[in-house]
Amino acid sequence: MKGRIVFCWMITLTSLVAVELRMNQVQSIGTHNSYHLAPSAKQMKVLGLFNKRATTAWDYSRKPLAEQLEAGLRHFELDLYADPKGGLYAPSSAPKDDPMRQPGMKVLHVPKVDARSIHPTFKGALESVRGWSVKNPKHVPVMVLIELKDRHDVPFSAKPVVFDRAQIEAVETEILAVFEKASLITPDQVRGESGTLREAVLKNGWPTIAEARGKVMFCLDNGGPHREIYLQGNPALQNRLFFVSVNAQHPAAAWMKMNDPVGGFAAIQNLVRAGFMVRTRADAEGREARANDPGRAQKALASGAQFVSTDFPKKVPRVSEYEVTLPDKAVFRVNPVSGTGE
Repeated sequence: MKGRIVFCWMITLTSLVAVELRMNQVQSIGTHNSYHLAPSAKQMKVLGLFNKRATTAWDYSRKPLAEQLEAGLRHFELDLYADPKGGLYAPSSAPKDDPMRQPGMKVLHVPKVDARSIHPTFKGALESVRGWSVKNPKHVPVMVLIELKDRHDVPFSAKPVVFDRAQIEAVETEILAVFEKASLITPDQVRGESGTLREAVLKNGWPTIAEARGKVMFCLDNGGPHREIYLQGNPALQNRLFFVSVNAQHPAAAWMKMNDPVGGFAAIQNLVRAGFMVRTRADAEGREARANDPGRAQKALASGAQFVSTDFPKKVPRVSEYEVTLPDKAVFRVNPVSGTGE
């Protein structure tokens, strides 16, 4: 039982309603690379010849997002590749009517070498979330983390389309083709009449759980040039759909990505206490699961990060007993750092 995350205390869901907690005052579990399907046995054998680490780091598979939601997960990560003409990442054997041959954003990890996906198209992934959400209109808010990928790392693979401003806005267009804006939690909604998003979060707080039920929020995983392109002309994320990870003094500060809950434990707690929302990772590349070591996951949950991501929301017996869940496998719980109900 070493690898299982168990806590002795619990606050009932009834009390969540009684104190009317806000979005930043609860905590939930989600998945990393939420679309991923492990390479086939044949592919794994070939991978092992060139990259032994990949044979364990990429050895996990996901269910469709709607099934993950049904299982209690409440945030996801999707890697996007732009494909405006269609077919750029389609296998040569794919028929003409294959979704991978259609124009639009594609969801995969690494072209050619780790490209299997339960949702090959962004549209399909979005429709899976939206369909479940419509059937479960009282759900706590769902967060979808998007990583834009355009690096050309694999020899002899297709050269990715660069995510310039037009392609990043094309991602927003695909979202709005599936979700009505009223069903989203956006920076504009959180900012309200405040001058900046940061001011709104620190002074007025996030929407309450009651106000946010049935809604989805999108966050941008990328820092660096992609983030700066997105912020250009919109420093407080005016008219944008994504929250972005910036420093705590930035006008757009609201949600942050801090993937190391061990080295960043105190920093995460400070951000959460201030009123920000944080995403962190309970494990990475299968290391913790194969060692059956819950230490990092325990830190992630204790840090108060509202979004704790894992590759093992359920144990895989052939790997170990390791899994990351909330007490009694609850969908969410009162945040151990910010969940005061004030």
